[in-house]
Amino acid sequence: MMQLIEGFQNALAATRKSNAARQPGASPEIEATVRDICQAVQNEGDDALLRYERQFGYPSLQVSDLRVSSEEMNAAWESVADSAKHALQHAAGNVEEFHQHQPRDDWNATSKDGVNYGQRYLPIDRVGLYAPHGRAVYPSTVLMLGIPAKVAGVPEIVLASPADKTGKAHPLILAAAQFVGISEIYKIGGAQAMAALAYGTASIPRVDKIAGPGSIYVTLAKKYLYGAVGIDGLFGPSEVAIVADDNADPARLAIDLMAQAEHGADSFVCLIVTSNELATKVLLSLEAKVTGHAREEILRQSLSTSSLFVVDQIDEAITLCNEIAAEHVEIWSADAQSISQKIKHAGAIFLNTPVPFGDYIAGPSHTLPTGTTARFAAGVGVDTFLKRSSIVNAPPEALTKMSNDLATLATLEELPAHADAAKLE
Repeated sequence: MMQLIEGFQNALAATRKSNAARQPGASPEIEATVRDICQAVQNEGDDALLRYERQFGYPSLQVSDLRVSSEEMNAAWESVADSAKHALQHAAGNVEEFHQHQPRDDWNATSKDGVNYGQRYLPIDRVGLYAPHGRAVYPSTVLMLGIPAKVAGVPEIVLASPADKTGKAHPLILAAAQFVGISEIYKIGGAQAMAALAYGTASIPRVDKIAGPGSIYVTLAKKYLYGAVGIDGLFGPSEVAIVADDNADPARLAIDLMAQAEHGADSFVCLIVTSNELATKVLLSLEAKVTGHAREEILRQSLSTSSLFVVDQIDEAITLCNEIAAEHVEIWSADAQSISQKIKHAGAIFLNTPVPFGDYIAGPSHTLPTGTTARFAAGVGVDTFLKRSSIVNAPPEALTKMSNDLATLATLEELPAHADAAKLE
């Protein structure tokens, strides 16, 4: 069911090997396809966009169908069950409350040289969000992206999400958008959607930054387009690393492993325990729960490439967890709080709490770094949608005080005009 690896050194070697496979990337053929799609949309605009949307999605899509109409929005809202609306509203409230704590404050100060300086945070003018609609539909992603952007004060928030084979946007996606207040929605997906948002077409004005997860085509398109447009990050398959001590419930661990494994056969799933007995119980529980499960085939594929590490002590488990740098880290222990203080690399840390609470309703955005990028990156938040500008206001006496040293540095770098600027009265 899972690959059982005993001993810290063996686990560390296996982790480093698997980390290399988790890095973002794809075959040269896929990268070439993505590049061709992006270049075609840049050069041909709506014509290329429609061509690819017809090929991969709705065969008879027209330009007039690209943007979701108010009538379609209203129809979608009416079609969504009250229980779904209530759940979305509950989640939206928690996500907004969490992100209200994040905005950065401007600041001003005076340096020892008498320079008045500071920083100012401003929202990005126009952002494009992407909500996948392929193997599954993700209205929660609309909330997790749109609400931080709204809290940041972004004046124009655009949503792209693919239509189904009948040309309809998914009603749950549209319902979630209404909770965020997004009315500009386009029925486009894949690399062509990223290119349309980045470059703009006759029908779709360009954006300044794109945020959201997607397929390998979406991810590679964001990578290719970076510079023409800002991006939030490159997101791969779902990941979880679970650290559990001997008192953890094996059934609880099994279901949490399954919760991430069911995303797809390429999910990264890892459990680190300090007891062979617990490892055995987890494997038995997994087998019982997976057998006959609605997503049994995907679960077995995913879990067959997943790792169950057995180490001697919790500090070894922490070292492995930091080496993994996973999107999600769960800690199941009475000492979870103190253990969490030693976790340096993780998109989100869950203390005796299943990851799905974070995926849907607890509050933090679920768009998180994957592929070991938690070593240097963070998940989507309010600051994803803010720009920082420095402000410098030096009065004449401050300029005089700094000018000689400035001129010296400029001369060392062979930039005489810079030096002259320092000396000009």
